[in-house]
Amino acid sequence: MEYNYGNLIKVERMRRNMKQSVLARGICSISYLSKIENNQTTPSEEVLELIFEKLNINVPVYFDFSQQVDKVREEIQSILREAVLTRRDEDRRKQIEKYISNPVVNQSKELYIMLLITLARFDLMPGGKGRYLNELGWLEDQLDRDNKIRYLLMQSLTHFQSNDKESSLQLLEQLNEQLPTSNIPDWEIADMRYIMGGLYYKSTDYLQAIENVKFALGYFKDNFYVERIIECHLIIGLSYKRRKRYSESLSHYERATKVTSATDLKYYNGMLYNNMGEIYSLLGNQEKALEYFLESLSYKSDPKSKLYSVLSLIEVYAEQEDSNGVIKWLGNGYEIIGNHEGLEEFHHHFEVYRNCYQEHDKLKLISSLKKAVQYFESFDDYLYTNKYALWLARELRENGKYKLSTEYYEKSIAIMSRWD
Repeated sequence: MEYNYGNLIKVERMRRNMKQSVLARGICSISYLSKIENNQTTPSEEVLELIFEKLNINVPVYFDFSQQVDKVREEIQSILREAVLTRRDEDRRKQIEKYISNPVVNQSKELYIMLLITLARFDLMPGGKGRYLNELGWLEDQLDRDNKIRYLLMQSLTHFQSNDKESSLQLLEQLNEQLPTSNIPDWEIADMRYIMGGLYYKSTDYLQAIENVKFALGYFKDNFYVERIIECHLIIGLSYKRRKRYSESLSHYERATKVTSATDLKYYNGMLYNNMGEIYSLLGNQEKALEYFLESLSYKSDPKSKLYSVLSLIEVYAEQEDSNGVIKWLGNGYEIIGNHEGLEEFHHHFEVYRNCYQEHDKLKLISSLKKAVQYFESFDDYLYTNKYALWLARELRENGKYKLSTEYYEKSIAIMSRWD
């Protein structure tokens, strides 16, 4: 067993924002402490005990825990695997955090790095704070090839979340090259491919999104992880929709609804039926679209989810030039918004339709369209940026604002060329 004392000391010191000079004072030289932290020397038991006492670390020095390493490794792997594959991560997160003070983990370099990787992975799930990914970065030079691959994916996701999409995509390219020759277990590769597919989808590379998520879908189907199967069908369906391959998109939504109908996962039906309604709307079957949008609404309880269905209904009635239908659902939409916060996007949507169909005020409509384009463009929502930019260009042209109209047409063309 390779001892972990250097990594443990380095991480604990940096967690406390303590300088090497402060920790080394009265114990050893700064250069000697640096060698300990970089695993370049094996310190004496006396030096280790003094350092541990200063850092308030409780680990038996050079006590042989090697016989327990395999058992603890299997426990940590099992907890992460269950959390990832079943989407039941909250209780599992608490189970994993208990290993932070485990003496076997703190003594073994392999287990310690494995625990940091696992904690960082939990940090990427809802409710995570990103703390452990930073700590993992302090030990990047200690990672083996497979752990570097895991770290690459977490970095890619973090870059994307901080809006550095170029760096995120560069790391995804490295992952595509390295993942096929890794020794990472199949279940974990499936989850990694799913995450990669989601990142490619959000970056509008829909072909890569489909390829990666289909890979994940194969594993989840073979091992009957139903919730993950539904999630995969959703992303593939959305990607096909963006590529205007509507029949393939619809087929994946239909496969997902077959899974929900055979399980207790009916809460996915709200999202699935809404997406199916959008496909039928794009195919020109507005009656079928309305049927699915109304059905989707019956499965939803969260205000934001309900508002997506309401917006879809408004869009269908607008397509049918049914002002009464638009106004009716605008009223429902504003009622759902009520005093809820974090729903700014729907204010932009609804203001556009209210000024067009209820107020019949062209100047207010143009103003609300400009605000909508600016808002959705700031969030890289190309679908609605394009929709409202085209709408605005037409309104400006009708009002004789030809130069400004051309600017918005060009914005729309740039977006559509990116999709192509």
